[in-house]
Amino acid sequence: MRSEEITGLGTITCNGQEIPYTIIYSNRSKSWAIEVKTDASVIVRMPQNIPPEKVRKLVETKREWIADQVQKYSSRPKISRNYTNGETLPFLGQEYPVIRHTGSPAKAEFTDDRFLITIPDDFTGPDQTALARDLTIMLYRRIGTAPLEKIIQHYAPLAEITPPRLRIRLQERKWGCCTPKNGIIINARILLAPEIVAEYIVVHELAHLRYRHHQKTFWNEVERLMPAYRDAENILKTDGWKFVF
Repeated sequence: MRSEEITGLGTITCNGQEIPYTIIYSNRSKSWAIEVKTDASVIVRMPQNIPPEKVRKLVETKREWIADQVQKYSSRPKISRNYTNGETLPFLGQEYPVIRHTGSPAKAEFTDDRFLITIPDDFTGPDQTALARDLTIMLYRRIGTAPLEKIIQHYAPLAEITPPRLRIRLQERKWGCCTPKNGIIINARILLAPEIVAEYIVVHELAHLRYRHHQKTFWNEVERLMPAYRDAENILKTDGWKFVF
């Protein structure tokens, strides 16, 4: 049976605070679960055909826990990047200095272990930071292809699958996903994380090409391919909020 998902929205109130949540109904879910993401978003996973009123009552039973988690994640300091001289940017666990100057054309390069960002003279004020960020994201998507492809080429034979087509995109929530045509998409933000995390996300998606669920057989495959995957998961849980452009 193909996996089908339907989404919905809801809210709960705790101590005067209104907290929105997203409901994901799936025909592969056999039980319900609530997850508070590191960006303080709340995801409620439900089997299909559960009435909205029952969903609301189930969420209410976890209201205080949800509020505590949302407060914890919301109180974290914001990561602010200006992409200017003196800053550093992480790439797969290493920090590299940023060199920004004016010139033409607008571009970002990684050379001599430095990020070189060129901003045209006619860009002023906050537009410079926005442009520098956009250029940097495009650069990460380019230079991130080789190391992620290397991970794919190592693990695909172990997983007994054909190496999938890789795409790197900036995504707000998902660290990775599979495409309908057996490709994988990896969030560009993963390139800001230590290499073990990038390795884990690729392995996670490769395992999904065989097991399109999160049941025991899936996790057994992840552990077979990468026995230390929990170390990477722990990094994502504690530091995932830091991996932002």
